[in-house]
Amino acid sequence: MRAGGAYGHPRGVPRRRSGDGAAASAYPAPDRGLRGTVAGTHDARLAKGARTRIALLEALVALIDERNSHPTIPDVADRAGVSVRIVYHHFGGIRELLVAAVGLQADRHRDLLFTIPPRGSTHLRITALCRQRRLYFEQVTPVFLVALARARGEAGLDVLLGDDRAALREQLARTLAPELASRKEGAPELLDALELATGWDAWRALRGAGARTAPSAERVMALTATSLLA
Repeated sequence: MRAGGAYGHPRGVPRRRSGDGAAASAYPAPDRGLRGTVAGTHDARLAKGARTRIALLEALVALIDERNSHPTIPDVADRAGVSVRIVYHHFGGIRELLVAAVGLQADRHRDLLFTIPPRGSTHLRITALCRQRRLYFEQVTPVFLVALARARGEAGLDVLLGDDRAALREQLARTLAPELASRKEGAPELLDALELATGWDAWRALRGAGARTAPSAERVMALTATSLLA
C-alpha cells in the first residue's frame, strides 16, 4: 500500500550533527585531532540511532498496512529484527511509536499535495485537488486511525494532526483563491465549508461508515466541493 516519497526529517528522530563545533565542545580534549575523532564518533552514534528509529517506525507502518490494528512492541521488534529492549531504548512504548509514525507518514507523503496553480477551469482544479487528496489519504489513513484509537491524548498527536489540517487548508485556499476572493466577506465561511467537505474526516467517513471505494469517495468529495462553489 505504501508508495515512495520524500521522507523529510521524521519528527522525533535526532538530526545528525556535523563538524567539530558544538558536538566537539562537549568533549574537551588536549588537541584538535582528538576532538575531531570524538565528535565523529558521537555523530556516528546519532546517525545510527536515527536509522534505528526510522527502521522501527517503518516496521510499525508495515504491520498496520498489513491490517494489524493492534501491533505490540514485540511485534515491532520482531519485524525490525531487533530486541524489545532496543525498541524501548528509542521509544517509551507503542503510543509514542504511533505518534512518531503519524509524523513520518505525513512527512513522507506530503509531496503528493503539490501546488495547483489558481487559474483555469474551477472544475479541473477541484478534480485535481480531490485526486491528490485521495492518494494522500489512502496512504496516511491506516496509521492515523490506529494512532487515534490507541494514542489519543498522547502529547504531540493533536499537534501533528493539526499541522496536517493546516497544510490541507492552505492548499485549498491557494488552489481556489479566485473563487474565494469573489465571495468577499463570505470567503472565510466558504473556506470552512470546503475544508470540511474535502478534509480527512470527510474521507474516513466516506471510506469507513459510508463504505465507498476510493474512486467513489473521490467523486463524492469533488461533487460536494463543486456544489459549494456553484
